[in-house]
Amino acid sequence: MNDLKAKLNPSQLEAVQAIYGPVLVIAGAGSGKTRVIEYRVLNMVQNNIDPASILLLTFTREASRKMLARATAHDSRCKSVDGGTFHSFAYKLLKRYAKVIGFPESFSIMDEADSLDAVQRCVAALNLFDGEKKFPKKDTLKSIISGVINKNTTVGKILEKEYPDFFSFKDDIENLGKKYAEYKIERNLLDYDDLLIYAKLLLENEIVRKKISERYKFIMVDEYQDTNKLQADIARSLSYSHNNIMVVGDDAQSIYGFRGAFHENIMKFPENFDKCKIIKLEENYRSTQSILDLANSVLENMQNKYSKCLVSARQDLGEKPQIQFFSDAYREAEWLAAKIKELCDEGLDLADQAVLFRSSYISIPLQAELSKKGIPYQVFGGLKFYETAHVKDLMSHLKVISNPKDELGWARVLMLLEGIGPKTSDKILKDIASYSTLAEILEKSFEGHNIKFKYSPNIRKLQQLLKYVLEETDIGNQFSKVLDYYLPILKNKFDDWNLRLNDLETLKQISCRYDSLEDLLADFAIESPDSGVKNAEYTPREEEKPLTLSTIHSAKGLEWTNVYLLGLMDGVFPVSFSLGDEDEIEEEHRLFYVAVTRAKNNLILSLHHEASRGGINQFNKISRFVDRANILSKLNKQAIIDPDIDDDDISSCDFDQDTVIYDKKSLYNKVTRIF
Repeated sequence: MNDLKAKLNPSQLEAVQAIYGPVLVIAGAGSGKTRVIEYRVLNMVQNNIDPASILLLTFTREASRKMLARATAHDSRCKSVDGGTFHSFAYKLLKRYAKVIGFPESFSIMDEADSLDAVQRCVAALNLFDGEKKFPKKDTLKSIISGVINKNTTVGKILEKEYPDFFSFKDDIENLGKKYAEYKIERNLLDYDDLLIYAKLLLENEIVRKKISERYKFIMVDEYQDTNKLQADIARSLSYSHNNIMVVGDDAQSIYGFRGAFHENIMKFPENFDKCKIIKLEENYRSTQSILDLANSVLENMQNKYSKCLVSARQDLGEKPQIQFFSDAYREAEWLAAKIKELCDEGLDLADQAVLFRSSYISIPLQAELSKKGIPYQVFGGLKFYETAHVKDLMSHLKVISNPKDELGWARVLMLLEGIGPKTSDKILKDIASYSTLAEILEKSFEGHNIKFKYSPNIRKLQQLLKYVLEETDIGNQFSKVLDYYLPILKNKFDDWNLRLNDLETLKQISCRYDSLEDLLADFAIESPDSGVKNAEYTPREEEKPLTLSTIHSAKGLEWTNVYLLGLMDGVFPVSFSLGDEDEIEEEHRLFYVAVTRAKNNLILSLHHEASRGGINQFNKISRFVDRANILSKLNKQAIIDPDIDDDDISSCDFDQDTVIYDKKSLYNKVTRIF
């Protein structure tokens, strides 16, 4: 028997020794929840509980593997504990009991590509592409159908919030959801979401539920705050006959509502399980107390929560988090890049630093500045912005203006035009190659006998755009004109065009700071992401890992020595579309807490005063999450970096396999009830 008292703090020990009955462990950021699960599994096995009767459900295979591997390192019997994700466990149940819900043993699980193809076939079967109005693409349709299932909502609500342009297709998409379910049932197919739907249906049968619950007498669920309604229902059914269930999570880190995570699952757990024991892990092993003081202030201002106070296990108080103000996004980016370089020169590796932000577009000026200085970086939560299709599309227009001999640029520009395919594009490219300047191309090729505009009426619009750009010398005006031209293409090409437009608007602001297209293209390394930048100010050390730029969602569970939190303005963080919804504002608030608690030693918050959105100049207001006295008092309010502004302005079981609960008709009726 391991000496648990020597390895665990009092709260961790209490959680590890709580074996029977329902237990809710509220694990504050950095409080060692993985250690608790590791030693609880070990403790149960060493108390002669059959490891095969223990089930650990996690959100990633890696998390389950890691926890059980660590427990097995102490006692080899732990390897018999059953663990995995909700979806992998659901598959195991369905594989064994497929006949019970009307499926043969030979059912198939579709991957994402197969699912998209199936949706496309259903769209064709319903003749939904026959109308004059643009119908959503198959990936958008699959996302909507999946959202209905995982978010426990309706097609109408999803369309209203995420795809307002397609709201007129609400009835068609509801019918598509039913047709897609019918298509899968008739062909013995399940997609990723069906695993949870059918596992829940299976467990709704009292005989099945009892048998499986008796098989697994001890249920453990990690990251319970991230469960959706289906997963919470499955967890509850699994503990049906014994109520021996421990869920571990942090209500303050419930940030995946957009994926269907239901914050109320963790908040109402004690109501759903009588005599539930609540244990709080509040000792933090990651951050200094100064950073935790700020985190605790953020917690105090939350509405729907479990009260907790994080206390650092470290002896050093540490420096207070800083807040920096700048006049605009470019000065903010310049200062951050310079600060990161300065600390690297002093010995702090790039890999130990991270810049976090609410939305990817806010990091575009910083990406440009890092590229200019030659500082290598990696982006999580999205591609580097110049690798995205919409940015490449728009920049290709600028590339052919700068270099009319750029065949790749021309090919991309031409292929964006309706009516022009690869063969036609190649014909036009051969003709274009005969001329040296853009003026010659427009006059002799575009107006010449070889094209005659027979391929696409839209080529006339392209010609008019390029003629305008030839006569315009201001880079900002050139970019604006190209953006105006590209906007209808963007809307037709991408269902989420409104989100992508943020990137292009930000890029437009950046373009205004340049005197030539050549300099703009060079600084963004548009020619090739690996081409490097001339006169770089920073030379990476051999095998040095890059700096991390990440959305806060993608940073959850990670930590860095230094963290820079970028763009703390209302409308950016919290994001603008959340401002009218109290639940969404609270999730944004929890996201802020997640961001703050990623830092170990130093935390710097930053914002800029002036911005332009949709062509309108505006003054930013400091994020409401910061603009509270009890939070500002925890910050080291540095001297204003930019002298142009005043900070006052920043305002698995035996069962009769032949028993069938549902035939295919009743199964279809059950599944399609959600649409």
